[in-house]
Amino acid sequence: MSKSFEINLKIAPDELIAHAREAAHNHGIRFVGDERAGRFVGHGIEGNYRINGETLLVSIVKKPFILPWGLIESKLRSFFA
Repeated sequence: MSKSFEINLKIAPDELIAHAREAAHNHGIRFVGDERAGRFVGHGIEGNYRINGETLLVSIVKKPFILPWGLIESKLRSFFA
């Protein structure tokens, strides 16, 4: 099962990705991507993202069964903030 959600960008894509890359490194998450698209894997969660204009589309393709979708979305929203 997968789930997607959108985030309206408040900063430039290059700044967002630099922040996300640093946050991923600090939390032991593998992050590969650029200002257009990429993917991330860590702590049982796998997903990808795509930036389209001022919108970031995040898709989660794998998650641990015990983690609720709301918690994952909340953490990822802060991760990409």
